[in-house]
Amino acid sequence: MLLSSQNQFQKLVKCNDDKEYVAQYKDLSLKSVYQPIFDINTQVIGVEALVRITDSSDNAIRPDLYFGAEDICLEDKINVERLSRVIHIRNFAYSTYRNKQLFLNVLPSAGEFFAIEDMRFSLLNKRLKALNLKPSQIVMEVVELNARDESSLTKAMNRLSAGGFKIAVDDFGTKASNRARVEQIRPDILKIDRSLLLDYMDGSPQELTSGLVLAKKIGAKVVVEGIETKEQFEAMRELNIDFYQGYFLATPQSIELIKFDSVDAL
Repeated sequence: MLLSSQNQFQKLVKCNDDKEYVAQYKDLSLKSVYQPIFDINTQVIGVEALVRITDSSDNAIRPDLYFGAEDICLEDKINVERLSRVIHIRNFAYSTYRNKQLFLNVLPSAGEFFAIEDMRFSLLNKRLKALNLKPSQIVMEVVELNARDESSLTKAMNRLSAGGFKIAVDDFGTKASNRARVEQIRPDILKIDRSLLLDYMDGSPQELTSGLVLAKKIGAKVVVEGIETKEQFEAMRELNIDFYQGYFLATPQSIELIKFDSVDAL
């Protein structure tokens, strides 16, 4: 059964001893961490929420492996994604970063439901309103996995966009995060995958620069992901890219442990 009502979510979400919202789904525990995203002047413009999943034995499960696993049913994946979104939004709303942007990952096959589930779409809006957050603060990141139907995904993202949400295509340059998806969805933000950054640094700039041209064509801002060295950061700044994300700048952590509004990346 897909989780869709406020009562269902309330039964699975709680506040832990650290005053963070967490969730339990079957034998899985879900926790939020956040990675800051910076502008060219190293000011924090927002945070990407990431879920940390552990099983009943407290073993960590990589989210990309969980959501990409063929032996896990779509219903479970969607429910884990929805619960993750609930705790991400709540933790963000009660943080000192609540006036910035919140980037949330969206499974393509789960994102399609925003086009057909009026109750689910309404519940999200009601939750934001209750927490005094604006849809324009929320960036829905479509991850690189395949959709069951790309046209339905586009319809769903268009509906979110019409409702005031920002749309991003995540990990551009890998799997289904390709030119065709970008041209269909026409996101507000294009997130360049780390693999394109590494190719650029190794002397093969074509894919990354092609992504920049595509973003300019559709009027999208660009985030370059996976920056892990000063050299990479400086090379991307020379391209005058809009936003930057990676371990060189900040690691994912509980939102209240993010104690800075900018970094000294000299």
